[in-house]
Amino acid sequence: MSRLPHPSNARPRPLQRHDWMTWLAAACLLAFLATTPSQAMEKPVRIAVYQGSIREGDFSANLSAARSVITRAREQGSQFVVFPECFLSGYESRAAVNAGARSPEDPELQDFLHSTSEHDLVIVLGMARRQDNHFFNSALVIQQGRLLGWTDKIHLGTDDRGALGFSPGTAVPVYSAHGIRFAVAIGHDTAQPATAEAARLHGAELLLVPQYNEAAESQADDHRRWIRNAHVGLAAQLHMAVARADVVKNSRHGQVGCGNSFILAPGGEPLAEARLFRAELITASLDPDLFRPAFKWGDPSESPTWLRHQLGATTLAFRQPQDIDLRDWLENMLVHHRFTAGEISLATGLTGAEIDAALQRLGLLAQRPQPHPPGTPLKVLPYPGGRHPRLGFFDGAVAPQRETKVSVFPPWEDGGYVVVDVPEAIFSNLGLIYLAHTHIPTIWENRGIGLPRLEWKRLESGALESERTLPDNTTFRVEVNPGPDGVRFELAVHNGTPNPLTNLRVQNCVMLGRSPGFEAQTLTNKVFASPFVAARSSDARHWVITGWERCQSTWGNPWVPCIHADPVLADCPPGQTVRARGWVSFFEGIDVGPEIERLKTAGVLLAEPRSGRSP
Repeated sequence: MSRLPHPSNARPRPLQRHDWMTWLAAACLLAFLATTPSQAMEKPVRIAVYQGSIREGDFSANLSAARSVITRAREQGSQFVVFPECFLSGYESRAAVNAGARSPEDPELQDFLHSTSEHDLVIVLGMARRQDNHFFNSALVIQQGRLLGWTDKIHLGTDDRGALGFSPGTAVPVYSAHGIRFAVAIGHDTAQPATAEAARLHGAELLLVPQYNEAAESQADDHRRWIRNAHVGLAAQLHMAVARADVVKNSRHGQVGCGNSFILAPGGEPLAEARLFRAELITASLDPDLFRPAFKWGDPSESPTWLRHQLGATTLAFRQPQDIDLRDWLENMLVHHRFTAGEISLATGLTGAEIDAALQRLGLLAQRPQPHPPGTPLKVLPYPGGRHPRLGFFDGAVAPQRETKVSVFPPWEDGGYVVVDVPEAIFSNLGLIYLAHTHIPTIWENRGIGLPRLEWKRLESGALESERTLPDNTTFRVEVNPGPDGVRFELAVHNGTPNPLTNLRVQNCVMLGRSPGFEAQTLTNKVFASPFVAARSSDARHWVITGWERCQSTWGNPWVPCIHADPVLADCPPGQTVRARGWVSFFEGIDVGPEIERLKTAGVLLAEPRSGRSP
């Protein structure tokens, strides 16, 4: 869509009443610098990182080794010491995890906690934490005989969930000691920026990273460089110091753990690095001046408000399905829309491991879409989100809402789908009263009022329907009815206000780019014959046709690419309802002109098609 005029009454959107979750996500993504220089650390702190081996499943032996390392760290004047992931328990197998797992109340662990009361060294110690019938990949944070808390690993890989039986963490605690705020990110949690971003938002200046990395010998060097670069990026982008502790091991044939432990300054420069394949305790001092450099490239606070809003809306775009709907949505996305795992994750909020497990459990991995049987209704499904329906002009459709979008699948083989957005926008004498994405603000956004998310209602007949009531009690309802030769749409607007609604203009968009052969970003393959408009495929033998009654204009946006046949509704008195009917169909042939004339003659846009002239 590109024809939205800027309403004359538009004004900056207030924050205080806007959808609070969108703004919270936006803040979590971009308001990283929660601490100002006046709040930052005022004196140096010394960090120690231990790189070494683990006795798999032997809690007592590993705890004894930790005691020795702690003594050395104290002798070197350290105020923090970080151990590798699952250091106390082991991480190689389910048997090791089960044997080495402990609860924080374990007597041996409590005795160790008591022994730390004689000093103020902060100890970050990885272990498999047992809680009731669950296991968590945790890091205990200990100081002066007290358990300050623990951080649980959030981003679990397939082995974490399956082979090792861990449950995911659900929080990013931020701690404070020795004049600095710090957080812990375990293992794969630093492969995603969100954990570190959340910690930075809450004022953390130091990120402590227990890890346990093994790689195939042939990939070990690439693996080492990738991990190092990821942490340098986090340090530089978020302006945090990063201290990473990893294991050294070669006990499994063909697998190695090289260590790769280091301490990075907030700009990403190395302050200390352990030698590869060596058990070592490295230390470095973090000076306050490191956090206040003379030159710093970029500042997240420079990001404009619209970008923060866009990122926040994108972050919250997923809608995690209930178990009863999971099969339908996964089949919709994977089988029919051919989504990738990443796109399914964006649409549902599920992790890759959760998606894989669900697809296996529901038997969907081997399913393929079936050819369209002649004479049966066209396939129409709710568009699931997670993949932008456009190929371009994305700035004109930020955070597209899926409750107005349906996918219509052409009847020919490998036809993909077109996405019909109905309504994309509704204008009235009041201004822009509805928009199915973020672009120009609606009258409700200008008042700081957000609209709740909705879903299509799927009927047994294969039809879809939706209904939305706006804050002033204006309601619009959409019905989508597929048939063998086309799909009928009906849009009804009910005026629940005490005043007439006039100048009701609607934009309904048919986005073509997800149908192979219709990706060309041009208008030269479009035919405009009001109230219909048609788009031609690259082989010149397939067509997409749409039309609406009361059509005011037919047009297209080449960059989306899309076609429109937009109606103007009758003026609507209080308590009354006005309607418009639309159509989408497909045609195979060289000349679409006779087909458009046939559709006009058949009256496909009427409430009842003309007798004997059904297309």
